[in-house]
Amino acid sequence: MTIRMILIAVLFTAMAHASTSSIKEAWKGFSAPEIMADGYNPKLGELPLEGTIQIGPRAWSGHYWPSQEGGINVRWNSASREGFKYESPSISQVKNMSLEQLATLAPSEKYDLYTGQYDYPMKALAATAANRRAPDWAGICHGWAPATLNHNEPSPKVLTNPDGIQIPFGSSDIKALVSYYYAFHHETESTHQTGLRCHFGSWMGGAKGCENDLNAGAFHIIITNMLGLRKEGFIADVDRYKEVWNQPVVGYKSKILAANLAPEKGAASSAVKEMKIETEFFYVDEVEHVTWDVVHGTKQQLIASRLYTYRLELDAQGRIVGGEWESAERPDFLWKKERATEFKGMLSHLPELLND
Repeated sequence: MTIRMILIAVLFTAMAHASTSSIKEAWKGFSAPEIMADGYNPKLGELPLEGTIQIGPRAWSGHYWPSQEGGINVRWNSASREGFKYESPSISQVKNMSLEQLATLAPSEKYDLYTGQYDYPMKALAATAANRRAPDWAGICHGWAPATLNHNEPSPKVLTNPDGIQIPFGSSDIKALVSYYYAFHHETESTHQTGLRCHFGSWMGGAKGCENDLNAGAFHIIITNMLGLRKEGFIADVDRYKEVWNQPVVGYKSKILAANLAPEKGAASSAVKEMKIETEFFYVDEVEHVTWDVVHGTKQQLIASRLYTYRLELDAQGRIVGGEWESAERPDFLWKKERATEFKGMLSHLPELLND
């Protein structure tokens, strides 16, 4: 879940890049597949019908740290699970706390203690992204999704702070911190988005206002090139409507339901035929219960899927030049955020907690 959009400036840059496309006939600039990466192969006959990336040690299930629960300020490992307006321990109190007591603190508190900052600046910063009145889907899944594709699953560890105090971190504490970094501090220039977010509509009220969903032909080019040929993951907002559910995409399986169909009205001008495709779309799901230990190899590692049906428009050379959705279910937009090569600012010590 996310409460932020890709910056307009980034989208305009991507649209300008897409305007030079040689396969742009049936999709608008915001839906061009080249926004995600250059060099995609658009020839359907050369694209695999299934593909997947390696799951583990990356592509781990994680929590989205809901804003209404306090975000990464929630003391998830305590009985009370406080997320707002609690008092953090002083240095003298910390020195007298056991590892078990310290383990009940919030991810933000533990990071502050690890860096020797007993005025808790990370906790104060994280509080700005928390809101009791936020919708239940709002959180930092827009940070978790790129973090899980870019970094190995962190394991629990005990680290010593500048004052010689041992600070215990659960796997989910570290996941929370790296997800927060990608959500709010990783440069937006590294983000590429195809398709527009729908700010309206719902599963109850239909798709009103959501007509700018990702083009089906662009979708097929991206998934087959990224997952099938390049073995690279990306992120999808799998909810078509107002809510945003960012999920790390890890695989797909497609099958041809019908071939050599005549182009329908409104197809790309260069289309000479259409094909009907059914695709099962696999993605990593969030965990409902935050865990101290790693989830890979356990029932907490969750893979979910959705089934999409659409038509592909092909030109005389067999290239995908457009497409149209047949299923009501479809992704809202696809995006990716490049790996952080260094961590800056308040979270500059994060690499010391990671398993990369």
